[in-house]
Amino acid sequence: MKQRMCLTALVALVTFFVAPVVADEVTVSGVFGLDPVPEGTAMAVWVPLESDESIAGVSWYNNDGTLPFPELLAVAGSSQYPSVLEEAVVVGEQVSGATLGWSTYSFDTPLASATPGLFVIFRLPPGAAFVDEGHGAGLGYREGDGQIRSWLTSTAGEWDLLSPEYQMAVTPVMNTDKDGEVLVLGAPDEESEGNSQGEIAPATLVAGMTVAPNPFNPQTEIKFTLPSASEVKLTVFDVRGRRISTLVSGALDAGVHTVNWDGRDNSDRGQASGVYLVLLEAGSVRLTRRLTMVQ
Repeated sequence: MKQRMCLTALVALVTFFVAPVVADEVTVSGVFGLDPVPEGTAMAVWVPLESDESIAGVSWYNNDGTLPFPELLAVAGSSQYPSVLEEAVVVGEQVSGATLGWSTYSFDTPLASATPGLFVIFRLPPGAAFVDEGHGAGLGYREGDGQIRSWLTSTAGEWDLLSPEYQMAVTPVMNTDKDGEVLVLGAPDEESEGNSQGEIAPATLVAGMTVAPNPFNPQTEIKFTLPSASEVKLTVFDVRGRRISTLVSGALDAGVHTVNWDGRDNSDRGQASGVYLVLLEAGSVRLTRRLTMVQ
């Protein structure tokens, strides 16, 4: 059967063709596509990276091998929201894959990030209407884990979050050559000699956020780094997007800051066990982490 739903920011019809298949021992729940595909449509998938990690390519479950993606792009950022497409670098053109199968594309140069990760962006061929499995531009998806991972955009330039109930069948191919050349996205000196030698140039301060312990009971410590002084908002949400607690709201200096959350809302009411999201907003920085509270 088919499930269809409209995204208000797109004049397109989103189609999930739900016919489970198994590929490479990974269950793919179905295929995601658009009918029709507006000009400029792209899908972004978040790839978290440690400071010493880089990716050599990407694998994905492809729907129609006769319809290549016009561009494959990458951009540094945070897991909360993709950067604008104008900031992305093109890492592949006319990228083709198999029909109803896993496909792999290798980058000319492995990619690292000066931020907590990067987005791999598939630009969809305009007008290539998704029909069903094997016909039309589309990517496979599988059951999500509650993490925010995938977004969709059109000519409007605004990113629409796809439900955390779904996870696009896109996986990074990690780079195992630690001595080769690496392109660092989001670094302040990407063209420096150090980067051409494959070294990841450290920024003095790079935005980041960690949570420990996690899972937690009765409280957890949220530690975050600000590259520069800015107005900061640190908020806890439940998985339905309901604001639970505002932990920070105001100006903070650059540097490392620590805040504790004891599982209570803004009215000092204890919350139930479960999964929560903490969102850091500071200037252009938007970071999110998953929290699990157990009683």
